[in-house]
Amino acid sequence: KKEEQAKEREEKIREEDKERIKNKREEVEQKISKLRDQKKKDSALKINNQLDNINQIWTNHFLNVLNRLDEVLQKIASRTEKASANGKDVANVKIAIQTAVQKIATARTAVENQAKKTYLVDTTAISQADQTSNDQSSLVSKLREQFKIQKDLLKADLTALRDGLIKEARQAVKSAFEALSQVPNVDEEPQTSN
Repeated sequence: KKEEQAKEREEKIREEDKERIKNKREEVEQKISKLRDQKKKDSALKINNQLDNINQIWTNHFLNVLNRLDEVLQKIASRTEKASANGKDVANVKIAIQTAVQKIATARTAVENQAKKTYLVDTTAISQADQTSNDQSSLVSKLREQFKIQKDLLKADLTALRDGLIKEARQAVKSAFEALSQVPNVDEEPQTSN
């Protein structure tokens, strides 16, 4: 259920931003269309579209990771309830589970915010180009520079997310599992008396 809700929110966010992104993308494509070399034009258009595609692939991956962590946490919670019903002390496990739930929720929000981001070239940094050879090479170099900036920004954002909140959520689930493993005879069925 949480997985479906997260995907619905992500789609809603992407739909809201589509018009703004479309306008920016058209500006970039106008700049790219000033290139005379068709190969360079095609490459620039491909790169322009690829950055957002990479962001979408990774945010979907991160959401899948969080969904799997959530499933594992549900199993840990189920086993904790069983142990609690058998009279075991599971206070530390419940605290660890609560911490993991918070970490997963925080990471999920960050991933949804990352999904909102777009990585488009800053057209104001690219000056108007004439059809002279000098201006063509200037336009190509400025496009390269802008694509590199956007690529580095995307990489930094995704790496920070992966090594930050996703890793913390994974560690919190691991801590909950370790806390559960400290409880003796977790899966033991209660003894019935005659």
